[in-house]
Amino acid sequence: MALLELANLEVVYHGVVRVLSGVSLTVAPGEIVALLGPNGAGKTTTLRAITGLLDLHEGKITKGDVRFRGESLAGMHPPAIVGRGVSQVMEGRRILGELTVEENLRAGAHRASRAEIKRDLERWYTRFPVLGERRGRPAGYLSGGEQQMLAIARALMSHPELLLLDEPSLGLAPKIVADVGALVREINTDGTGVLLVEQNAAMALSLCHRGYVMEGGQIVLDGTAEALREDDDVREFYLGLGGGEADARSYREVKHYRRRKRWLS
Repeated sequence: MALLELANLEVVYHGVVRVLSGVSLTVAPGEIVALLGPNGAGKTTTLRAITGLLDLHEGKITKGDVRFRGESLAGMHPPAIVGRGVSQVMEGRRILGELTVEENLRAGAHRASRAEIKRDLERWYTRFPVLGERRGRPAGYLSGGEQQMLAIARALMSHPELLLLDEPSLGLAPKIVADVGALVREINTDGTGVLLVEQNAAMALSLCHRGYVMEGGQIVLDGTAEALREDDDVREFYLGLGGGEADARSYREVKHYRRRKRWLS
């Protein structure tokens, strides 16, 4: 059984704007899956559909379903979805800047016992000594990389089976991006499934087992990480390793351009 399954999902905003059209994807237990695509492709909307946050943005699932361990999440409130075993780190980290580091971590463990919270706090303070050193300081004073580590640790305080990461490398220096990647691998080694939304395709494909490419609210390509890394159009449009045909074009336009060139040759 898949850990997460999106089946022919359609999402509409404000009752008229269709943002997702027939999106289907799966994440197996213990798997890292990347969701790649440009801005506006529908990646964040996909995560909102999973976590129950569409209502906050006047969005609604109008077709299809989201299932976690075979059970539909459609219509569930976000706290109930977290209770099922799904946690998310949102784009931009969204830490609570005026609260202390420790208060941020405790906010992610509102269902845990005091003993569990104490144990998990020590775990993350050991894994990230800087968080332990600054546990009593406002989280807003942390660096961008430290805030990202805090956001991930906060999400893991609820012991999720599936972690959703929305652009975790955004705005971070290359060294910190590598540290985030190492942390994602460590989390996955511990048995947590990961759905990784990223524009940094090189980083995502170095981590994931499988990936999907999304454009215009649809999945246009999927495959193993190795297959996607070797795909000529992915290499050109997302990895910047081609001959320049992808400039100002979408992945689908590149595919069409190359097919047309072959037909005319």
